[in-house]
Formats: sequence, structure tokens, C-alpha cells
Amino acid sequence: MTYALNSPPAPAGADQREKFLLFNVGKLNLALPIAQVVKILNYQTIHGSGVTDAGLVHAEGRSVTLLDLHQQFFKTPAPAPVNAKPFLILVKNSAQEEFCLLVNTTPTLVEVRRSEIRLLPDSYRRHDTLASAVQVMIVKEKGREFTVFILDPDQLLSAQRSG
Repeated sequence: MTYALNSPPAPAGADQREKFLLFNVGKLNLALPIAQVVKILNYQTIHGSGVTDAGLVHAEGRSVTLLDLHQQFFKTPAPAPVNAKPFLILVKNSAQEEFCLLVNTTPTLVEVRRSEIRLLPDSYRRHDTLASAVQVMIVKEKGREFTVFILDPDQLLSAQRSG
């Protein structure tokens, strides 16, 4: 369920909460609905040309496509983390296809009220590299507010194929 920006007061049930896996890519705060996250994996060697945002990892006894979101959004490969190894988030899309996302920071689980989740305007999606984000939410933590873009796994794979 999504709510448009500048919408009337939240409908009944807006105080219900949804869980998301929150992580950073560059200066962006990003999230995935927890229902679409299979698991978090330790870093694996990435195979491929290195020219595109796609690679291949061998994890969990199978070969899985890996997307470098830093490359996809900023057109430069993810910088190597300074103090730790990156993580892989194993995700599934609506067709149950599994793929990994490369992240340099430890992902965290957050719970957000539905009333804090809003539809991302199409005009923004058309003019920014975040076409794979369909919603945005406000996360309040430690007295600060963060704008977090919620990614759609189907759109992530579409962006990779057309990018």
C-alpha cells in the first residue's frame, strides 16, 4: 500500500508498520522490503568484465547475477570499503528470480509506519538515475530524519538490462 505526497490524512491502518532492510550506496539511503530479501551474504569474488553494473557470484551452491548499485546509479564502480569487506544482499523479484546487490556498509533492519511511506513522483524518477526507486520514506533515528528511497527489485533488473 502506498500513499501519494501531499495526500490527505493517512487512512485507517496507517499506523501499521512495515519492515525494510536499510543500506547506503554512496550518499544515498536505500531500502528493500524485507519480504523481498532472501538473506545477507558475506562478500564473494565477483566475476565478469567489470565494464557494466552486472557481475556474477557463486553463492549458496549456484551462480547468481550481481548488481553494483554504485555503478548503476553513479556510473562508477563501488569504492572498496576502508575497514571491512562488503556484503551481498540476496534479493528476489516478483518472478522469484534471485540476484545479489553489492553494498559496502552493514545493512540494518528498520520498521516504519505506513504513513511515512510515500509514492515517489514519476517526474523525479524520469529525471534522476533512481528509476528503480518507486517509493520514498522518512526514517527517524537517534533524533535525526533520513529520506530513504525504497527500491523495486523488478525495476532494478530492468534498469540493468536497459542501462
